[in-house]
Amino acid sequence: MAPDLLDPLPTLRQVLAVRRRLADGCCYNTRMETSTESGRGAGNNRCHHGHPPLLDARLWGKEQGLGHPYPVVCHLVDTGAYFEALWKSAVGPRMHARVALALGLSELDAMRELAFWAALHDVGKISPSYQHSVRKRYPGCFAETFPGSLYRHGTGGIDNGAGHHSKITHWTLPGVLEQLGYPPGDPEGPVGDLVGHAIGQLLGGHHGVFHPRMERRQLKHSATFLPQVGRCEWPEQRHHHVRVLRRLITNDGPVPTGILPAELAVVVLGAVMVADWMASDTQSIKKVRRLVDEECCCHEALARHWERARKEARAGVRQRALGRCGFAAPAGEELLSAAGFPDGSVHGRLAQQLLTTTAPAGPGMLLVSAPAGPARRRLGLVAASRLGRACGARGIALALAEEHHLDEASDELASLAGMLLEGSGMLTRLHPMFFDGDAESASEEIPELSLGTPGDREVAQQWLTQRRRGLLAPLGVGVHEQFLSAVQLVPDNAVRLFALSEKVLVVDDVRPQEPRPHYLLCLLVEWLGALGASVVLLTDTLAGASADRLVQGYQRGARAARGLRSLQEGAPSSAELPQPGWLHIDGLDGAVTESAVDPAEDSAPRFPRSEVRLRVGGADSYVEAVTREVADSGSTLVCCSSVEEAQRTFRALEHLRRPGAAAGQVRLLHPRFRRYRVRELVAECTAAHQDPAENDSVLVTTASFAEHLPFRFDRVVTPLVPLPSLLARAARGRNLILLEGGEQAGSPTDQALRQRTLQALRSHGPRLELPADTEQLIRQVYDSDNYLAALDDVSAQRQRRLDAAADGHEAKLLHDAGLAGIPSPMDVHDDLYQLTRIEPGLTEERLSAMVGFEQAYVLFVHLRVKTAFLDPEGKEKVPFVELKGRSPAVAALARHTISVPPEWAPEGGISTQIGRGRFDNIKYTNWKKRTWLNRVYPVVLSGTGDSHTGFLGNMRLGLTRTGLVTLD
Repeated sequence: MAPDLLDPLPTLRQVLAVRRRLADGCCYNTRMETSTESGRGAGNNRCHHGHPPLLDARLWGKEQGLGHPYPVVCHLVDTGAYFEALWKSAVGPRMHARVALALGLSELDAMRELAFWAALHDVGKISPSYQHSVRKRYPGCFAETFPGSLYRHGTGGIDNGAGHHSKITHWTLPGVLEQLGYPPGDPEGPVGDLVGHAIGQLLGGHHGVFHPRMERRQLKHSATFLPQVGRCEWPEQRHHHVRVLRRLITNDGPVPTGILPAELAVVVLGAVMVADWMASDTQSIKKVRRLVDEECCCHEALARHWERARKEARAGVRQRALGRCGFAAPAGEELLSAAGFPDGSVHGRLAQQLLTTTAPAGPGMLLVSAPAGPARRRLGLVAASRLGRACGARGIALALAEEHHLDEASDELASLAGMLLEGSGMLTRLHPMFFDGDAESASEEIPELSLGTPGDREVAQQWLTQRRRGLLAPLGVGVHEQFLSAVQLVPDNAVRLFALSEKVLVVDDVRPQEPRPHYLLCLLVEWLGALGASVVLLTDTLAGASADRLVQGYQRGARAARGLRSLQEGAPSSAELPQPGWLHIDGLDGAVTESAVDPAEDSAPRFPRSEVRLRVGGADSYVEAVTREVADSGSTLVCCSSVEEAQRTFRALEHLRRPGAAAGQVRLLHPRFRRYRVRELVAECTAAHQDPAENDSVLVTTASFAEHLPFRFDRVVTPLVPLPSLLARAARGRNLILLEGGEQAGSPTDQALRQRTLQALRSHGPRLELPADTEQLIRQVYDSDNYLAALDDVSAQRQRRLDAAADGHEAKLLHDAGLAGIPSPMDVHDDLYQLTRIEPGLTEERLSAMVGFEQAYVLFVHLRVKTAFLDPEGKEKVPFVELKGRSPAVAALARHTISVPPEWAPEGGISTQIGRGRFDNIKYTNWKKRTWLNRVYPVVLSGTGDSHTGFLGNMRLGLTRTGLVTLD
């Protein structure tokens, strides 16, 4: 009489008999049955289907939000089903073929094998540390499991630290898989070469962080070094589950003979993590579970559960907008018309050239040089459609330099998406402010890509707009840092790389001057090259070594994709990025081709340069110089180095405005207005100045707008700034007035670059011709020290001193970027731990601060008793943010926030501003737990009329018609 594994009190003889059968493998036949004996106690050893049970269904895998804990085997089956559906729908044929080749399997067998891996991700939950962790929440539910003799060998405790179930998955799978026939590898070779260990380490990272590679002795005696895995009964049940799952999902197909390289491993892990998220959804579990099947858990019940899970997974993937979406093939003229390029513009002619050139055969990277602005972004989307069709991509990710342009760029992408793509999908806005808000503000359905029913749309919006999921949507818009984080040491970077592997990444405003983001961008394009993804980089000032590094990075990645993992660099390309024009790097063979167009007559004027030295001394010397240089006739763009300087300049010019001048003749645009007001001002100023501006008009603005919007003026007045910024500003007018001062604030790198820029311009002569002179000037400032020989001794000595300080500063920036970044795919060497290695004290927040990605915001409010209002009249209350769930209030609040430097954040964070009972409708706990709101600081204003002031920590701020002002 054989014992039932579900019998809570088997005899010692029965337990030993079970162990022998498990060890011998004789409890499995081709129908996955554990025994052919009948009877249980008094003749009842079989389930109601007439089969012996396969597994112990008391071992739980999920419990939150469920009336009864969900067996771990059911969750494992569900995850395998979701992975299969996701792999079919969201991963393209090129990736299917590459993964199958790396594993040494057919594509069908590879998909089944990967679905089996996905099912194994939580096998570490079959451990005493995990199973004991539910006892307090469900007293008595497992009373029959642990007091009995069957599960007496194990260390309990809690599921964290050394005993986290993901680590147990990593540590226990190698031995189980080897017992099932996976290649054992060289007993004396490195652990990283073992197929079982590679699978275990990959799946051990399913919570976003990989565990260190095991040592050989740990492989042999895992329970000695990690007691939380348990002994005797626990490994038997893990082995039992793994074997049952393999037969169920792969039908005992061939085992893999190869190990996935890092770039393919992150794709597989990313898909596993997404499948796990979907399979863990409470509603999904309720749809597939059948308690009667869980109670018997025989081969027939599991087979039915597998089919239910596969059906639900196919629907779930589609409902979450992760289904099939690809690039369409619109008629060229129709696409150009929809993009709205002005007749004869550089952007239109470049787009026409891209659409008529022979289509690439696969992935690639395109560097596009064109004037900045919305037209360049639309050009980038046209280029993305060209590359996307060639590589079989499933969507577009658009990365912006400034968050101020998110709304505008989202509208541009939404307007073209229905023509560029076909299938179904959503557009998501990837900035944290949207993820804290309601689903409608964070996502948008494109009519031509409709998901079908309103219910499907609601499911997709709610699911995609949770943190770190938005990038999975076919269309996404965010700022640079949301994409650069894919190559940082942050949890879940595998999901981000998986998402980008099936998209064309379009990066606007790529420049050579910032070491940290430039380093991370080079690393990102290398990874995307290795993933076989396509990239479009948009610029108007990229040239020389900066462009070369990006080209070489993508070429290195492309070599890794072809299996050429030598670190030997190829010969540098002699091709230069034309100005304007484009440079294409083929992702299949690394070949570089270029193409140029002639600049339009009105977009490449000659610039007579007027250099004016500022008077020494005085805080407002720049303001005084501007008022002297702004003439009474002709339009002028005044660029300022800071918001404060722009406000002072605007007030001075308004005061000096000619009597009788039209209202609005002098305009002010900077980012420290409320967000909704910034958008209104951008629209007003663009309408007024995108064509040659009206005579006598003046726009005073800061770099984020002067260098990114399509303004056209007679004169551009600017202080001395690093060359890429200076050239971007110069392209906005016909005359450049350079106000050169003495020592200026800024980092050592900025100071050295400004001085190099000044020397290069002086040696160049009094006239600039843009964009023809861009490449020569960029190379002179960034790539060579030869110009020092032409300087007099005093100037050369000063420049060498500045360069020495800059070298140290740049080295620190690059060190920080290197510390925050993951290794090149060439350098991972079969140890995935390097992709999320844990450095002491290096938190995700610390990483963001280290590379300059932190942000802070101010929300001005008016207080009446303890109620906060958005207006001084007390008509509009600050909307209340709920403690849990998504909140439409956050989207309403975001419209009224003002972006400020992160160093303005007060000590103590938002508790300094909110406190524990200061407001009735602003609650500290509710804001603190939200990703974005915990960086939003309410500032209570007081005052009358147009004068309102308040405190941010110890800083006194005011809100005036010129925006937020700082007060001494």
